[in-house]
Amino acid sequence: MTRLRLYLVLPLLALVLSGCQIFLDATLFNNADEGVEIRAGNDIIVVAPNEFAHLIYPNESTDRVFRLTIGKCVYLYEVPEALNDYHLPDFQFRTGRGVQIQVEKDFSVNLLSPSYAGDAPASGEMILRHEGFPLHPVSRKCH
Repeated sequence: MTRLRLYLVLPLLALVLSGCQIFLDATLFNNADEGVEIRAGNDIIVVAPNEFAHLIYPNESTDRVFRLTIGKCVYLYEVPEALNDYHLPDFQFRTGRGVQIQVEKDFSVNLLSPSYAGDAPASGEMILRHEGFPLHPVSRKCH
C-alpha cells in the first residue's frame, strides 16, 4: 500500500513543481535626485533618494517589464531574460538581496556587483558592464 501511495504522489508532486515558477529577489537602489515608484508585476514600491528596496526580479510572468514613476513621468524598462553569469553569493532564491540594480540620475538602470553590501547607492567601481545593461527606458510618458 505504501508503494502505491508513493507512485500516486510522485506524479502529482511533479505536476505541482512544474507549474511553480522560481522567483528571484532583486534590490533596487535609487541614485536619482527624487523618489521613485517601482511597479514590477503586482508589486508597487516607493524608494526615496539614496535608499533601496527589495522586489521580485521581473520574469516571464511579468513580461520582463517594470515601470518606474519619477516625478510626473512614467518610464518602462524591459529587463534581460537571463543573467546566467551573475553569480549571487551563496545563490538562494527568495532570500537576501538577489540581483542588485541601481536607478541613475539619467533614468538608466545599472547592474551592480553581486558582492556589493552597501546600504546606499553604489559608486562607479561597483557597476558591472553586462549584456543588456545599463537599461534605458523603452518608453516615457509625462503628464
